[in-house]
Amino acid sequence: MNARAEDHASAEDQDVNSDELTCPLSIPEQNQNICLLTANWGLIYLASPVTYVGTIQASLCERLGMNDRIANIPSSAYLFATALPILVVSLFPRVSQLRRVLTASYAIASLSGIFLAGALVVPLPAGVDRSGVVVAALILHAAVMGCTIGVAVDNQWEVLGRGVAHARRGQALAWVFSLGPLLAVAASLGSQLLLTGRLNGFRVPAVTWLGLPTWKIPDMVVPRLEFPWNFAAVFAMSVPILGLAACLSSRYLIPMPAVEVARASLLTGLSTSIRQFLGYRPILLATVAYILVYSGFMVINNITLYTRQAMDEAPEQSAGLQLALRFAFKVIAGLGLGCLLTWTNPRTLLVTTAAIVAAGVGWALAVPGVWYLLCFGLLGAGELFGAYYPNYILGCTPKSRMRKNMALTSLITTPVGFSAVIYGTVSDKLGVYDRKFGLQASFVLSLALLAMAVALVLVALPARPRPRDADLGASDRPAG
Repeated sequence: MNARAEDHASAEDQDVNSDELTCPLSIPEQNQNICLLTANWGLIYLASPVTYVGTIQASLCERLGMNDRIANIPSSAYLFATALPILVVSLFPRVSQLRRVLTASYAIASLSGIFLAGALVVPLPAGVDRSGVVVAALILHAAVMGCTIGVAVDNQWEVLGRGVAHARRGQALAWVFSLGPLLAVAASLGSQLLLTGRLNGFRVPAVTWLGLPTWKIPDMVVPRLEFPWNFAAVFAMSVPILGLAACLSSRYLIPMPAVEVARASLLTGLSTSIRQFLGYRPILLATVAYILVYSGFMVINNITLYTRQAMDEAPEQSAGLQLALRFAFKVIAGLGLGCLLTWTNPRTLLVTTAAIVAAGVGWALAVPGVWYLLCFGLLGAGELFGAYYPNYILGCTPKSRMRKNMALTSLITTPVGFSAVIYGTVSDKLGVYDRKFGLQASFVLSLALLAMAVALVLVALPARPRPRDADLGASDRPAG
């Protein structure tokens, strides 16, 4: 199709879906929603050492003397629990329930931090193995995070779909995924201080041929908390942060539809939703690509464990700095990718972010020493695939199905839970005689999955997704 024909088709799509591409709220009301979305996503980022299950949890398991497979289980539990939001959506489908569900989700996530911090430091009866209790609590806490944060994020995507005009979504996402990660950088450096008592060791070596001097983060020393109090403090800090998000969730402005979606029986509603979701070819193929990319990304736990081979130090010594780099790169990428969405199309964002993830894994495989840490920055930037995949699905979805489709995007991550355990098993089995080789083998497996995902997106997905006309109904139009 030539450029003029593509422009004509795009204009026709805009006319057909004009009801779906506008918002009945005024600009100031939309701005309030954008500010609240930025704040709430920002609070998730501010609690990122806890809400982003992986690096800190793997470091804690390594500190307890667990093997790679067990160190990856919290991430798997988190991903398996992301199947549960679809049940919550089925039980509470009405738009009028949206803010209450958001508030409850954040509140439960907040309280779970107290539970895990207690498991680390509360005295146990004589003879009880502290390590076993902590690992069990860690897995349960990860599952709670997967469900509650999954519900909150899915519902916030519906807030974006209903409470912000289509033309302003790129602007909203740029704010959310640039300012939010900036808070995560601060949280990551804070967790580094809590875990080790200091910020040091992150030194960029001199590049003599460019005449550049050595640069490092200035040393910062605070009274050090001993294990397990240091990890308990990291988990406890999430309690007030997520509690604030629960309070802010009541302030969203949600336009009511002309007709509320009726609650169907659980099994009937689930089967119908899944059939409608996977029955639309762009959604199905985008979902397959998402599973491949997210599975490739989940090698990050093994990349954290590889710190000992790449830098000759324990993972916990730089765990906070790894997270800081992960989110610092996301600040820049979040702003740039939001602008790129405004200038191009949703498919371009899928290709770009998947390619950045692959670059991060390749960097970890090829670059040793302190420069190795930059792989976490690339992985953080590429992790925004997890934002632009739901945005692609949102473009395929009528308003009446937004919450269910967003919940189904979480359900789809369930198979990804196996990938973390598979990576741990690969590195354990192949690393019996050479641990470095075992971990590197898992990186190669990740790269193969990412290459397949990029090829699928380029070949099979339309650049500008839109709902099928047959899926639009009365509940897709605003009241009045």
